[in-house]
Amino acid sequence: MDFGIFNLMNRRHRSQTVPQVVAETVEHIQAAETAGFGVSWFTEHHFTNYSMAPSPLMMVGHVAPQTVRIKLGTAVVLPALYQPARLLGDIAFADNLAAGRLIVGLGSGYQAYELRRFGIDLAESSAITDEWIDFLGQGLGQESFEFHGKYIDLPQTWFTVDPVQQPQPEIWIAGNSPGSQQRALKGDYPLIATGFGRDADTLAEIRAGADETWRAAGRDPEMIRFGTLRYCFVTDDKAEALAYAENARSQVRLSSYLRQGQTELDAPWLPEQAFDGEMSPEDILRWNPIGDPETVAERLVEEIEKVGSDHIALYMTIGDTDHEAVMRSIERFGHEVAPLVEKSVGPLATAGRYAQAKGTATAAHAAASHAPAT
Repeated sequence: MDFGIFNLMNRRHRSQTVPQVVAETVEHIQAAETAGFGVSWFTEHHFTNYSMAPSPLMMVGHVAPQTVRIKLGTAVVLPALYQPARLLGDIAFADNLAAGRLIVGLGSGYQAYELRRFGIDLAESSAITDEWIDFLGQGLGQESFEFHGKYIDLPQTWFTVDPVQQPQPEIWIAGNSPGSQQRALKGDYPLIATGFGRDADTLAEIRAGADETWRAAGRDPEMIRFGTLRYCFVTDDKAEALAYAENARSQVRLSSYLRQGQTELDAPWLPEQAFDGEMSPEDILRWNPIGDPETVAERLVEEIEKVGSDHIALYMTIGDTDHEAVMRSIERFGHEVAPLVEKSVGPLATAGRYAQAKGTATAAHAAASHAPAT
């Protein structure tokens, strides 16, 4: 398993300028690469301060020449908002810009307001995304391709830019719903889910649901990778930890507001409205890997052991969290937290349920191939 850094790139205050957020995000990613993170994820959202990043592939192109090893993933591209031939070409070109480090994360979206501005109804976005998964899975990396579906109709088209990764960049599926779990089955694609800031037991329940979906389809859940998205901050300062948790609650409030299905908004800067049953900052502190290195490591180990996570993407910053504090947190994660995690679970490369199952299968195959003939 490995860790990733998740870049929401949201703005809590108007004083946070676009150039500032972009520059700080690049510095966070460079620090994460040095700290040993495996993936940097970029999101796609439109029209509000929830996130200022409308194009994760543009961020991949921007960050690629400023990094060396870290993979650059979209979490997610909302394919329903795109023209089919254009997105196929953009993905292949982005993989070239990233020198073969691109991961293509896909999702259906949940914000009715932004979907409507692209002519998409929220109620239909899942079905459209299902067809897009088929389209991209079949078309990425093809020199000549055509596709005729309900939502996508592409006549025979030539593509002159091949992705660096062959036959195509890795595809991931994002979401907690049974529909997202079914999409992962279209190509045994890894699934990444969120517990919305709650504890490892919540994530274990989500994974159990995914396992049930995959078993019902006749698939082995052990052989499908499962990732999670969590809040994380490393600090010995309790006030600093609480401030981060308060920023996390702010983000949860904005997300909750946008999940109400509204197709009209009064303003682009969203209200931070409390809602029934919401988490307090203290809840977020208690349930997430936030605090000193020992606490952070303990909660990550708990997740790895309870959930068997194969990848954990981490919000290392959110809202107006101080940039220098974020940089210290990322550095300490690499120097102090990761070694503590490995002390408990062993080398990260062999941790997680998928790696363990694959290792067992490989060992069994090797033993069988060396067994004496009878």
